[in-house]
Amino acid sequence: MVALERDESAFATGRVREVVAVFDDPDCLDGAVADLQSSGFNRADLSIASGERALQAKLGRTCSDVREIEDDPAVPRTVFISKASLGDAEGVLIGVAVYIGAVVAAGVAADAGAGMWGVILAVAVTGAVTGLIGAFLVVRLDRRYRADIREQVQRGGFVLWVNLHAPEQERRALEVLEACNAKRIHVHEVPAL
Repeated sequence: MVALERDESAFATGRVREVVAVFDDPDCLDGAVADLQSSGFNRADLSIASGERALQAKLGRTCSDVREIEDDPAVPRTVFISKASLGDAEGVLIGVAVYIGAVVAAGVAADAGAGMWGVILAVAVTGAVTGLIGAFLVVRLDRRYRADIREQVQRGGFVLWVNLHAPEQERRALEVLEACNAKRIHVHEVPAL
């Protein structure tokens, strides 16, 4: 168990208390986020470092080692997107593209006076084309996701910050992160933004 000093007053001041952990593997991070959420943590209280472009824009420098950003409150953060969430988004992207294309095609074909087979043909062709457009967007989204993972791995891992609202959350977060094989687990305080 990680030894830490408890400062109960930090929860009542203008500072934010956080548990910080680093993961080598995105699947372990994914599992930790799921376990934290199952333990009552809100997804909004879990964040990871933004991509290299956002770090460069906000900090004015690149980051070659994750240790540089673990305790820096100026680091831009984002929510963690799990593989399952990405898969859901990809499915929705393709489905919405097909649906919108098909509905528009049906309306245009019917308005033009096409018969039932003409409407069906228009829906099928347009649905296929818009589905391909959706699939192209999914491929781009997946490439971006994989590039973000590569950037994080090259920096030395994935930093997860767990925002704490009560002292009892600290103990639970530490337990979950240790069970999920996180490294460099520690607690810090940063100014509230």
